[in-house]
Amino acid sequence: MIHELAAQRRQSILELVAQREYATIAEVKAVTGASASTVHRDLAHLAKAGVVRRIRGGVTRAAKPVEAVAELRNRLVSLPRVLDRGDLAAVHRLLTQALLACERLRR
Repeated sequence: MIHELAAQRRQSILELVAQREYATIAEVKAVTGASASTVHRDLAHLAKAGVVRRIRGGVTRAAKPVEAVAELRNRLVSLPRVLDRGDLAAVHRLLTQALLACERLRR
């Protein structure tokens, strides 16, 4: 039960930051209904996971990892060649890997 509440608060924080790119501690408190110390713990947890970046007085989106962007680009650039060959298994593999790279970028 406690873990579910923490997960819900953290999801609310991620949604807030996704909408606004930046949120103050007070705004996070208002959205989650949590105390300042709980908000700070949640932000520390999310920052450690790499999904947000803590800044003075609030939180912002984490920078997109350059490697994930490069991986996505490389997968998508090679897709036309694989399509021309008609190798559907390779197309499936490339698209699956590209989707995984997208998911990493979204987090």
